[in-house]
Amino acid sequence: MENVIDIAKSKIDDLIKLNNNKCNLLKKLYEVTKLQSIDISSNSLNSLLDHIKQKQDIMNEIDDIDKKFYTQFQDLKLHLGIKSLEDVDINEYPEVASLKFSVKEVMDLLGEIDKQDKNNISEVKTEMDKLKEDMRDLQTQTKVIKNYGTSSVSSYGKDYQGFYIDGKK
Repeated sequence: MENVIDIAKSKIDDLIKLNNNKCNLLKKLYEVTKLQSIDISSNSLNSLLDHIKQKQDIMNEIDDIDKKFYTQFQDLKLHLGIKSLEDVDINEYPEVASLKFSVKEVMDLLGEIDKQDKNNISEVKTEMDKLKEDMRDLQTQTKVIKNYGTSSVSSYGKDYQGFYIDGKK
């Protein structure tokens, strides 16, 4: 039968594995987010939509890992009778240092992804503003053409034919 320390170490190792899996998925997420920036700048809408779906699939996997991590972390805290990782004796459980490092790595990656996402959103807003301006220009041009008339219609009325009156006759 395992003792309390062995069980706790096993739980910490499981948390590290989950966090490493999350870290790997976040790296993929970051790469896809960078690809989205390329899609936006090159106006590749189909590719952008594919990358959005790919990101959503990765985020769903991350959500599953987060649920497992939370459950196991709560179980570890209950098992050790602690309120946070800071309460764990590092001398007795040196694995906690690896867990903390892994969590820090995840937080750093989340920061990078957030920065790239904000940049992408800014690029999309710029593209949308350009599109809106182009649409306003098109509407203005359409109004001008409509009001000016076409080649078979005079600007003075439909099929108005001018005539010349010679006063000398």
